[in-house]
Amino acid sequence: MHAGLKLFTTYLFLNTRQPPFTSIKARQAVNYAIDRARMLQLLKELGYQASLRRVSFSRFLSASDSRNKIQMGLFAWGADFPSAGAFFLPVLSCRSFHEAPTSTDNLAEYCDPRLDKLASKAQAAQLTNPATARRLWAQVDRIVTNQAPWVPILNESLAGFVSSRVGNFQESPGYAYMLDQMWVR
Repeated sequence: MHAGLKLFTTYLFLNTRQPPFTSIKARQAVNYAIDRARMLQLLKELGYQASLRRVSFSRFLSASDSRNKIQMGLFAWGADFPSAGAFFLPVLSCRSFHEAPTSTDNLAEYCDPRLDKLASKAQAAQLTNPATARRLWAQVDRIVTNQAPWVPILNESLAGFVSSRVGNFQESPGYAYMLDQMWVR
């Protein structure tokens, strides 16, 4: 057996432009209280009228149109390249959100121009100074975590079961098993 991580995160997006999630306290409450009943209780304690509703998958997909004012939903993101920028820039930057789109990857409608500047610095340092880039991306990660536009639910992992006759078993964090690299005795 071979175990490894994938670059996929399942999360709840919290629409930062719709009450109650315009409040950082409400977003943090949800992050601390994944238990649905506890989450509702904490939001009510903060003064919000909260309820949970099931919706069809097609209705849920309409969440990517910000005009529908969806407050929260379950979604997943997978980076196509193993870098911090592949997680932040497409789904949590200001430019990844559009006011009236038919589709957006930034379902939290999160935008912090100061954070975008920091991410741009980190991205620029990636090739010339990886240590500085890691430090800057860590700052971006801390700020986003504290701002709580997402509630991380799980990070996927892989388990590959192969025969002892298989050699050169490799996996890519983004694309699973690298079949073209394996051989069989």
